[in-house]
Order: sequence, then C-alpha cells, then structure tokens
Amino acid sequence: MTETCRARSTDGRTMTLFLTGPGPSLLPGDLVVADDGEESYLAQVVQPPLPASTLEPARPGTGSVIGRIGADLVPHRSDRAPFADAAVSPAGPDHLGALLDARGADLPIGTWSAGDGGVAARVRAAGFNRHSFLCGQSGSGKTYALGVVLEQLLLHTDLRMVVLDPNADFVRLDQPREGADAAQVERVAHMVRHGFRALGAPGNEAGREPMLLRLMTMPRRAQAAVLQLDPILNREEYHSFHQLTSTIRSSEVAEMVVEMAAQGGGAAALAQRLENLGLVDWEVWARDRRSAAETIAEEGGTTVLDLSGFRDPREPLAVTLDVVEHLWTHKEDRTPTLLVIDEAHNLCPPDPEDPLAAAVVRRLVQIAAEGRKYGLWLLLSTQRPSKIHPQVLTQCDNLVLMRMNSPADLGELGTVFGFAPADMVAASPEFVQGEALLAGGFVAVPSLIRMGERLTREGGSDVPVPIARR
Repeated sequence: MTETCRARSTDGRTMTLFLTGPGPSLLPGDLVVADDGEESYLAQVVQPPLPASTLEPARPGTGSVIGRIGADLVPHRSDRAPFADAAVSPAGPDHLGALLDARGADLPIGTWSAGDGGVAARVRAAGFNRHSFLCGQSGSGKTYALGVVLEQLLLHTDLRMVVLDPNADFVRLDQPREGADAAQVERVAHMVRHGFRALGAPGNEAGREPMLLRLMTMPRRAQAAVLQLDPILNREEYHSFHQLTSTIRSSEVAEMVVEMAAQGGGAAALAQRLENLGLVDWEVWARDRRSAAETIAEEGGTTVLDLSGFRDPREPLAVTLDVVEHLWTHKEDRTPTLLVIDEAHNLCPPDPEDPLAAAVVRRLVQIAAEGRKYGLWLLLSTQRPSKIHPQVLTQCDNLVLMRMNSPADLGELGTVFGFAPADMVAASPEFVQGEALLAGGFVAVPSLIRMGERLTREGGSDVPVPIARR
C-alpha cells in the first residue's frame, strides 16, 4: 500500500495521525499498525485525519495505542513506548484475530471489519459480569441482536439467566430456525439440555408452564406494593394486614378475603381493598403449583418469562416484583445470574406511575448499584436511553448501540458511556439494520460490527403492511 499516513506518540498511549498524501481514508474505529522501523504498534483510530481542502487546512487525527506487536502478533499493552515517526498501515485480519484471542473474546456474534479485512466478531463471556445496555430505534435490529447474544451465552456459559420478555420475542430459544443445518440443530439441542424453559400467562395457548406468584412469601414491602398499601398513609390497614398474616388460615387470596370479611373491622376493610383492586380475579396465584421465583431457584439454566397475554397488566408486574425480590433476598448465595430485561423502559422508567411499578424500579436500582458483588448482573434493552431510570443506566459498563437518530439520545449516551469514542457514536444514524457499536469490558476494543444470524426462531416480528393487488 502506498504510504499516506504517519503517526507520532509522545506518551506511548495516544498518538497523532498526519496525512502525507492521497489514498484510502481511515474511519473511526479502524485498527492500524504504526511502524517506526524498530517496533510495530497496534493502534485504533479515534478521530481520522482530514486532508486540506479549498475551505479548510489539513486536520491531524488522533488514535489510541493498544500495544507493541509481538512475534505472535499479540499486542502487549504493558509494553508501550513513545515513538517520533511511524508509518501507518491498516491492520490485517491476523492482527484483529490475535487481539481478540489475547483479550479472551470467545462468543461469536457476527463480523468485524476494522482494517485490511475482517474476522468473526467476538465478545468476552467474562465481560458480562458488569451491567450491559443495548439500545437502538425501532427497525435497527435490536431484538434480533439481543437474541444472538442470548444464544451464545446459552451455548458457552453456565450462567443462570432470567429473561423478562414483554413481547414473547425469546420464548422460542429452544427451537432451531427454519433452514438450520444439522450442526445448528445440534447446537440448539445442546442449549436445551443445559436447561431452558419459557413461562407464560396461566392458560396460555402454547401450553407453557404458568407464570405464578405466592403473595404470602413475598417480603413485606413487596406485599404492600401489590396491595397498594402505604405504611404511613394507610398505616391502620398496613398494620392490620401484617397482623392478620400470622393468624389467617389460608394463603390463597380468595379464601383470605372471605376470612377477613367475616372478622369485620379493619380486616373487613382489607377484604374490600383486595376486592376493589381485583386481586381476587388474578390468575397468577400459585396455590399448590410452583411460583416463577421457585422455578428459577429450583431449575437454574435459562427461564424466559413471557409478560404478554395477561388480562390485568398488573399481574406480570407483580410476578416480576416477586422474581427480582427473590433474587435479591437470596443474593448471598452468589449464584451468577444475568437478569435480561427487553423493552426495559416498561419495567425501569425514571418515573414509575404506581406503587407496584415503583417497587420494581426500586429493587432494580438496588441491583444496579450493588448487585455486581453478589453475581447479579443486568442486561437492558430499549429504544431510548432517556426512558431508563438514570440510576440504572449510569451503572452500565457495556454498550451495544444500534441505529439511533435522536441527537438528544446520542448526546446522553456520549455522556454516560464516555468510553465509547465520540466519532463512533456519532456514526449511529448511518448504521444499517444489524450494525452495532460495541464498547466496554466485554469487547477487546470499541468495535463497529455486523450481527450474525440467529440459530433459533424469533418469537415475534413486525406486522407487514398489506399491499393491495390490483
């Protein structure tokens, strides 16, 4: 390649890029080799240099030095030194692959082109021991991308995963996609053998195990949220309820209401509250069956909770609260657990509208702040970062950014995820479906990738426009 760019580094960590002639242009995120005649260094372009024009003078670019390239092409981060003048050329596929190997990137999720050729894009399974945030506007391929990531985690880790799935998009992670070859079918069967189940609304048409909860085993504060009891504003009812729970004979809501009504006084008022809230008609009471929280604790593996199909939207929210409370109550077990929340703005908004939603958000905020030391990690997916509670968003250390057109959202992402290079974030509006920027501890370097194919069937899809045939 004709030499068109040179670089210098005064600290061995950052470098300045200078154009010396016409040639192929560099892009944000490209990997290059800087060779000063004695040593070669692998580096990443942060801001490309620009040639002079009739309107503006030439502008130097900037880059980040990854490490000195050894004989095995592995870049050694601890072995960096300043250099005064180095020729710059695009890194080859071997350089990219050696970097991924050195950083322990082991989950293939697509393709990565960041120099003179491309390789399989791989992320670090070990990097999911931090909270992760995936965002992209509608049509960017966000849900599909999340499915690709979940498949690889199912295949290559023993993580316990709990997937809160509002649109039934991941209930078929145990079913090979149409056209899958024999090897892919076997890989899906391997995932199923390691434990997979999807729970749905009671009486769901798919015949899935019902998603249930047990009111009397929930923590007191969670019970109060379900009953919309404020310990101050409703102090008499609140006190009466927790006195009654130790004397009432039945743990089933309908029978509890009958007993409470028969006792009169404050107990009768509580019975009216349960009836007025419609709790008697809820289908999620476990009775003699397992609750969703009990299923997760007993079975391990991966459990998808299909939050769609309920008659009362508070029912799946109550089950969600029971599950996250159970995970937090048993945090000292330190069972590595990834809590995946698709369309996370539904469960983790900045301003929840009612006590039940507020209770879910309060626990998720605590998991975001303290869960990592107990092996409780979040993976959130949504269309807009501004719709996520800030105390959860700011705790995320991994970013998957797909197409996003909103300047306000991109500005917020640039502030929260400062480790993602600004020029790479700014390219987001031009991403095509399936393209993504990955940054954080689960990737070797910030990377612009193209997501690969799913192994399993998608549970949901967009509704097409009916085209008239005249």
